[in-house]
Amino acid sequence: MEVLIHHAEKIRQMYEAFNRGDIPSVLSNIHHDCIWEVMGQPEIPFAGIYHGVEDCGKFFKKLDDTIEFKEMVPEHILETGNTVITFGHMKGLIRKNDKLFSSIFAMIYEVNDEGQILHFRDCLDTLTVARAINSK
Repeated sequence: MEVLIHHAEKIRQMYEAFNRGDIPSVLSNIHHDCIWEVMGQPEIPFAGIYHGVEDCGKFFKKLDDTIEFKEMVPEHILETGNTVITFGHMKGLIRKNDKLFSSIFAMIYEVNDEGQILHFRDCLDTLTVARAINSK
């Protein structure tokens, strides 16, 4: 039996690109009809549902305007069929008030056979992030 783990490898490479600040590389892996969901509306400025590559670019701009990431570490990357799930932790600094936060996360990616992301869903401790954003 042959087991192919190619989507998980691409997702791992995307985390590396994100950590280098190479957002164009991340966006190059997003399908033009992608749905990108980030929890936490309305308290989190980058939360929402984004559609397509251009809209996802707006998400990453809002994210960068809000947070300076100190760590984004995928600890486990699991692949089953065309679904990849990552579990990890993140630490960041809220740019407007210099408040640190940390959270665990689960990120779910549905990809097509070419490895492009069709659907993304981010699950993290939105209360911790919102409190850091709204802290004085």
